[in-house]
Amino acid sequence: MNKPDGAHILIIPIMTRVGDLVCATPVFRALKNSYPNCKITVLAAKNAAGIIKNNPRIDNLVVMNNPPFKGISGRGRLFYFLYKQKFDYALALANNPFGNLATLFSAAPIRIKTVVRPRTFTEIITDWWNNYIFEYKHCTFLQNHYLRLLEPLNIPFAPPTKEVFVSESGEEKARAFFDSEKLTGVRLVVGMTVTAGNRVKEWPLEYFAELADRIIRNYGAKIIFIDSVNNAELVGRVINMMGEKKSAVRATNFSLEELPSLIKRLSAFIAVDTGAIYIAHALGVPLIDIIGPVEPNEQPPRDDKSIQVLPPSSHKPTSFVIKRPGSVEARRSAARAISVDDVYAAFETLAKKIL
Repeated sequence: MNKPDGAHILIIPIMTRVGDLVCATPVFRALKNSYPNCKITVLAAKNAAGIIKNNPRIDNLVVMNNPPFKGISGRGRLFYFLYKQKFDYALALANNPFGNLATLFSAAPIRIKTVVRPRTFTEIITDWWNNYIFEYKHCTFLQNHYLRLLEPLNIPFAPPTKEVFVSESGEEKARAFFDSEKLTGVRLVVGMTVTAGNRVKEWPLEYFAELADRIIRNYGAKIIFIDSVNNAELVGRVINMMGEKKSAVRATNFSLEELPSLIKRLSAFIAVDTGAIYIAHALGVPLIDIIGPVEPNEQPPRDDKSIQVLPPSSHKPTSFVIKRPGSVEARRSAARAISVDDVYAAFETLAKKIL
């Protein structure tokens, strides 16, 4: 087997969610910092891969649902592709069955896997496929766990640092957008995303409209509503509810690859716990995370530039990274239990740090 500094390493993160991919980037960073000559291959899903496409620490990004790997027959081609790469190490960051199969078919001599309890029957009978298994305990900081998976490579634990990188086309597009919307040089530009990948943890649209109006009136801010083109209609509804429409602009035509260039130009960012929150955090943008039903100790940002707004204590966390979620109604009610006053108070606290 190659020494770690020349090793070929396969990493299977949680592939379909943008925030989870951003939270996997400390692993790529730690590997390249310790072994600059190692080769890193990462599996990702098409809907989320754009956020790590420009990461210079990744040598090979494999999009698992693009041709020729798309569909049932494509899975066979993917596993055969992995087998031919002659990996030295394979790391499954989560405990899903696909990651287990990918590490097996990689034929890597050293296979490292996350396990959780209670374990499924499938896990119990397949854990022997792996040389090292590391238990993740629910409701603990997941990014710390990811870095502990590197112990078999003799990489000492260090606090995780997330990374997101911009593209040249994204930079050009963001500059042009700020100029065209007369945002360049504005003292306070606040970004908001009013949707999430999971609708049950979204904050009501009318709450965002009221919050935006209050920030504009009291701070003279400009608000950018950032979302995908598929959610443009919802963004339009929020703006139509506002009294201060002239100070609001929409940005719904930035691809995931281009999005970091826009977010990095913000004074602050506000959203529910969704992928864009993690992009903002990786870029050092001050943020407010409307936690809702999400377990606050597992993954959401927590530092001097980040404020978590939690529901009343009667609403226990019901949305987790790996553990099965609670009921739809419990998750939805936790988000709605957070008031506009709660989030505005958090913004006042954040504003004292950035103005």
